[in-house]
Amino acid sequence: MNFNSTEYAITWFRNEFQKGALDIRPPYQRAPVWADRQKNALVESVLLKLPIPEVYIQESVDDAGDTTHAVVDGQQRIRTILQFIGVDLDDEADNDFCLDKLPAQSPWFGLTFSELSDDDRRRFWSYRLSVRVLETDSEEEIRDMFKRLNKYTMPLRPQELRNATYIGPFAQLATSLADDLDYFAENRIVSPGSIRRMGDIEFVAELLIGVMHGPQGGSAKIIDDYYAQFEDYEDEFPHQRETRDQFLATLELIERAVPGIRRVRWGNKADFYSLFVALAHLTRSMGQPSARNVRLMRDRLAQFANEVDERQADDELRVPPAVQKYARTLASRANDKARRGERHRALTAVLAPYFPARRTS
Repeated sequence: MNFNSTEYAITWFRNEFQKGALDIRPPYQRAPVWADRQKNALVESVLLKLPIPEVYIQESVDDAGDTTHAVVDGQQRIRTILQFIGVDLDDEADNDFCLDKLPAQSPWFGLTFSELSDDDRRRFWSYRLSVRVLETDSEEEIRDMFKRLNKYTMPLRPQELRNATYIGPFAQLATSLADDLDYFAENRIVSPGSIRRMGDIEFVAELLIGVMHGPQGGSAKIIDDYYAQFEDYEDEFPHQRETRDQFLATLELIERAVPGIRRVRWGNKADFYSLFVALAHLTRSMGQPSARNVRLMRDRLAQFANEVDERQADDELRVPPAVQKYARTLASRANDKARRGERHRALTAVLAPYFPARRTS
């Protein structure tokens, strides 16, 4: 397979698409997933004349000498650019979208392509994208090429992809909390290796989701869905300040209730998640426990953890029902929603007596 590097102006992509010579979504491409905020950010980069990542284009020539192109990598970028200039993509409802997700101080805030100045439109048309042209008509060669490339590069982990994809207020909150807090690194709740790959940001995002909606599954897709759900809000998503305050208050309560957490069960990631979400639920619904009750809760958590350890060592050992339910969820798939939910119910039942009487509405 031959290949070369070149540059094509945006006018080239428009012209090739309109004459039917550019396929922006070949069969092996995934469905478009970009939110409006991501589309706005890409268009702003073009208007600012900033570089955007290289696009891979497969180029095929038939026996009549006609050349066709297919976007192998860069579908979202090309699709967004064509939408913004108003090209009819047939499967989209937001062609000629406006830049209403940019910061309000941006000179292009709220504008459509037709509302840009003449100079801005000319600069937009002339913007040149870096393109790697793959000269082959073999889909098998294309797939094999990327398989080989991936052998020599470290694939991005889900959170690294999220950080490259999402820029909304939920993404910003998870990142800022992870960056501002040394707690997870100091107590080895998230390992140094995982932190280097943004595992601390991912875990903070999971805890934020738990604060808002109770225990959820820990799969990459579930976390992705929450990032996407909050992506198009402007400065804040609904109840953001309350969520942040609840997060910090819960962490402060854990620091008081479980000092030296690194040395006990609650410093394990799965157990920490369950403890954190249970305490967030109890403080939100019942208020903060007294200093005396925090001391009592500290002893009860130590006792409960010891009982769980004993049950895991001997599954025939007779233990209280809450301990039995908690321990059995740790054997496999500990982070799926059902098992997290069962641990949540067990822990909230154990810890509820240390909180004020439930508030009436």
